[in-house]
Amino acid sequence: MSENRGIILVVEDEDHIADLLHLNLEMEDYEVVLSPTGLPSIDIVKSRKIDLVLMDVMLPDANGVDLCRQIKNIKSDLPVLMLSALGQSSDRIKGLKSGADDYLSKPFNLEELLLRIEKLILRYGESSPTTFSSEMTIGSASVDFSKMTLSTENNIHRLTQKEAALLKYMIEKKNTVISRQSILEEVWGYEQYPNTRTIDNFISNFRKLIEVDHNNPQCIKTIRGVGYMLEV
Repeated sequence: MSENRGIILVVEDEDHIADLLHLNLEMEDYEVVLSPTGLPSIDIVKSRKIDLVLMDVMLPDANGVDLCRQIKNIKSDLPVLMLSALGQSSDRIKGLKSGADDYLSKPFNLEELLLRIEKLILRYGESSPTTFSSEMTIGSASVDFSKMTLSTENNIHRLTQKEAALLKYMIEKKNTVISRQSILEEVWGYEQYPNTRTIDNFISNFRKLIEVDHNNPQCIKTIRGVGYMLEV
């Protein structure tokens, strides 16, 4: 018997799509938990181990965007991939702003969906708090991923999902040069890539919180022409 690759909660009210996803995910050695409506998904996430949520946006009893926000409040490190017949850019942005890690329009390419699922599970598995302490000290700041905070002597900064993901990735790759391109791929994933200047702004904000002297950084080093390195 093949090794289980993870447990996926599929929240989908269209039977033919739910059956298609169930069959193909099990063929890829994932365990599947099905929920034809949205509200039970909250209790499922609270009560059992889930490695990824695959959620339709338009559900008979709830809005997938609101559910995604609730799920992320319960487990910030649980990846959520949203499926929707609403393919407009504004709908995609709304889903991603709710905390979704990826967004795929219907009808979707099955192979592409499976690749996105695999990438999300690997990314969160590698960077989850089980691979390093959820509480860490970096420079003059203390990071607590369980509370989503970055604290200094005079300030407590609430981390956004992207800030937490970027910090986790940098910690995972500590003392190693990481390129801006790899940050885009691993932190932003399959979302529409932001301008690389966005990454620079994230780094600049981290330095103001973490470094003793943000104009002379000792922890987050710029590697000219390549990217950054977190020196720990």
